[in-house]
Amino acid sequence: MRLTKITIIPASWEFTAEQLLAANPVLLMAALRTALYEMGAATATGWSFLGLHGEFDSVARVYRLHVHGIAYGGMVQVVDRLRTLPNYKTSRWLPDGNPSPVYRRVRMTRKPVKRLPRPLTYLVQSYWPARALWVSEEGKRRRARQKRRLPEPYHSQVLLWLDRWSIDDLTLMIGLRVTKAGLQQTKPVS
Repeated sequence: MRLTKITIIPASWEFTAEQLLAANPVLLMAALRTALYEMGAATATGWSFLGLHGEFDSVARVYRLHVHGIAYGGMVQVVDRLRTLPNYKTSRWLPDGNPSPVYRRVRMTRKPVKRLPRPLTYLVQSYWPARALWVSEEGKRRRARQKRRLPEPYHSQVLLWLDRWSIDDLTLMIGLRVTKAGLQQTKPVS
C-alpha cells in the first residue's frame, strides 16, 4: 500500500471573474465524489482526502479550480481511473482546435511520500496564486514558473468567495471521517 499525492483539474472547473461568485464548491465536490464512485470508490479499500484550491490565469483571465489530495490503498487506483472520464482526460487540444490550457488533468506521484506532515498541509491552502499560461509562437504551451500574488480586484474577489464557504464545503473525504481524536478510517485498508 502506498500514500500518493494527487492533483485533479476537471475541465469544467474553469470560471471567469464574473462566474466565480456563482461557483458552488459543494456542487463541484459532489460531482467529483460522483465521478470517484463511478470509478469504484464504494468498493475500494483505503481512503482519500481532497482539498479545493484555485489558481488565476492572468492571460485568459480565468480561475482554474482544482483539488490537491492524498489517496491511500485502493483509492489510488480509483483516482487513476478518473482519466477515462471526459472531464478528466489528458488532452493537448480543445474540441475547437486550440491548445488545451491543462494537458494532464489527473496528476499523481509515483514516488513514496516523504517528509510528513508537509505534504498533508498542502491539501488545504488559503492562498490562491496568479500564474500565467500561454501558447508560444511555436505552438507550445508555456506556464510561468513563478507564482505571483493575485492582482486586484481578483484577490479581493477570491477572499469574498472563500469567506462564503466552510472547510467542510471545500474538502472531500472518502473512507475517512473527522472525530474528536482526529481523522478515523471508515473503510478497511486491505
